[in-house]
Amino acid sequence: MQKVFFLVSCGPDEQSKATRAFQFAKLAAERGSLAGILLVDDAVYLAKPEIADRVRAVTGDSLADHAGWLREHVSGLPFLVCKPCCQARGVTVDDLDPLWVLGTGGAAMDVLIQDGVTTLSF
Repeated sequence: MQKVFFLVSCGPDEQSKATRAFQFAKLAAERGSLAGILLVDDAVYLAKPEIADRVRAVTGDSLADHAGWLREHVSGLPFLVCKPCCQARGVTVDDLDPLWVLGTGGAAMDVLIQDGVTTLSF
């Protein structure tokens, strides 16, 4: 079965796009096809609960709802937040929702180079 890894670089200033990334990750997880997520650049702000709670698509979909579903229903997959991106933006590990762990592009690449894994970028 094909697995999908999500690379998200859009932050809270692109609310619809960011929410759709989480929605599609949830859809992949529901089908057993999620390989993981890496938040980079301004997307690292989405790992902060107080930010995620305010991000919505124009349709009203809530990023926090999708992230909450992933936290409750998915385990054993990498939910990574780019450590250098966090450091550059003053985001600390204490700021992050428990779903997320600090990681690097190298950790994401370790997942991406596995057979049967593709990526979607938002």
